[in-house]
Parts: sequence; structure tokens; C-alpha cells
Amino acid sequence: MILQYKGCKGGSPLLKKEKYKYIIWIFILLFFIISIIILSFFTKMEKELVNIHEKTIELYFNNTATNKLCLEERVIKGNTQEELILSVLNQLQAGSKIEENTIVFPQDIAIIDITIKEDIAIIDLSKEYNNLSLGEKIMCRSAIVWSVTSLDFIDYVCIKVEGKELKKVSGEPIGLMNRENTMINPNVSPESKRYEIVSLYFTDKTKKYLVKEEREIEISQIQTREKSVVEQLILGAKEDSHISTLPPDIKIRDVTTTKEGICYVDLSSGSIDKIINGNINEQIAIYSIVNSIVSLYNVEKVQFLIEGEKIEETMGNLDYTKPFESKNI
Repeated sequence: MILQYKGCKGGSPLLKKEKYKYIIWIFILLFFIISIIILSFFTKMEKELVNIHEKTIELYFNNTATNKLCLEERVIKGNTQEELILSVLNQLQAGSKIEENTIVFPQDIAIIDITIKEDIAIIDLSKEYNNLSLGEKIMCRSAIVWSVTSLDFIDYVCIKVEGKELKKVSGEPIGLMNRENTMINPNVSPESKRYEIVSLYFTDKTKKYLVKEEREIEISQIQTREKSVVEQLILGAKEDSHISTLPPDIKIRDVTTTKEGICYVDLSSGSIDKIINGNINEQIAIYSIVNSIVSLYNVEKVQFLIEGEKIEETMGNLDYTKPFESKNI
């Protein structure tokens, strides 16, 4: 008789037990894997929360009463140094909490990139920066430099526009800026130099009208700004549509202003003749000097001298015996 084993329905109890055991181990393993993932996630989140920095910084806005930059302290937060700098710039664009302070870093200027190299913040701005006037540009970058360097890890700022470094009117790179070479306070030591925005008057291509050209110039404390203005006029116009008004070979002996607001422009002998007989109309040439100097806050009139002496005789088509006032031409 041959017996034939057909097996129990549902398989052997021993095999069933092994199968359940295997499934339980899989669940235990999955549990540990998921637990590790969750733990890692919360550990990372905890580290990120711990890494959030809080800084008290100085923001600089233009005070409309004094037309100078003034500081306003504010607390900012950021995970990284780059985020802290971005927070400073965003706060500058957001505006002051003081009513008489105005924004000098317009909101339409985008912040393209921020990088840090040691203690230098390199800030790349959008091309809208170029739409600012010369005075607005200087005010804007001064506010950026003084605000960003209030962070304890930044000593210098390099500002670029669309990846290109800023340049002076002369064409030289501005270079690294800090609180020593970026002035917001006009009270500086006698041996130092300062930068100011002046209005220079040249003529248009028709040579019939005066046109204004704003320029940032370097002024030494040992020389009057009035003389610096005349020297810039002699150097000539820089804008393509403007034409220089003065012969390049005229010589200035001195330029000084009295407390009554009369500026004395002392020319060497022969210089006035070169102006009168030059290629530019005498009136245009003379009033380019007068209007440029009178645009300074401390000057009301301009009196021309020759070799230190007042002009008493008739010369040219204008009356040089009396001081000149500014005139629209």
C-alpha cells in the first residue's frame, strides 16, 4: 500500500510562523529607518533655528531737514552672512520709520547678487542704478556702505552694476569703499580731500545756450571749491552733447569769496583777452564761469580781476568793472 502526502490546506504551520516572523522584521527595520529620517530632519531644523543670527545694525536715510544722511538703529535676522547683508539692503529700500527721513536706495533697483570675500561685501545691483542723478548715486552708495559696514564682519563694500564695477567721473574705478573714504559728514580734517557734486555750465552744440553738467569732483581743503570749479571748466565738458566754453591755456591766479558772497576770480594778464577773442561767444564763456560759481551755496556774485587788480577799463562787450550775477542763457 502506497501512502500519498497531500499536505494541509494553507501550508505547514512551521512555514507560516517563519513567514510572519520575516514580515515583523521588515516592519521593525522600516520603523527604524523612518525614525532615523524623522530624527535627522528635526535635528537639521533645530540646527537651522539655532543658526539664525540677530544683529543690531545702523541704517542710513536722507533727512529732509538737513539734507544729510542720518542713522536709524534696527534689529535684523538671517541664517547666513549673505542673508544679513540682504536684510540690511531690503530694510534700506523699505524706508525709514522716521517721517522726515527719505529713501536713498530706491526700490526699483534690484539686488542681483551678494558675495563675501573675507571682510569685503561685493554687491551687484541692476542697471536701474544708472538712472539716478550723480548726487543721488553718491547718496545711495554712501547709505549702502555705511549701513552694510555696521555689520561687525564687513569692513569694505564693492558695488557693481550688472557685474561691472562703479567708476568715477574721471573713468577710474571707485574701488573698495569704507567709512573712511565714503564721506557723509562734510566736517573733515584740513589735510584730507573730499568729494562734492558741483554744477558746471558749458554750451550746447549750437554754441548759443548754456547747459548744466553735474560732476563729482575731488576738492582739497587747501584750495577753495570755487577755484576747483573754474579748473573743471577749463578741463572742459565730458558729455558728448556739451562743448567746452573756456580756452584750455588760460591761467587762474586765485579764486576767493568774501563773507558778503562776492567771488573774486583773479586771472593772469592775457587770459581775459583769450576768453573775449576765443571761439566761443564772450557772453557764453563768461556766464559759464559765473553761473557755475554762483550755483555754490556761498556765492552771490562774481567779480573778475586781472593780476589781482580790479578791471577799470572797457573790455569786450561786457562790463567787467562790476560783479556779475547769474543769468539764464
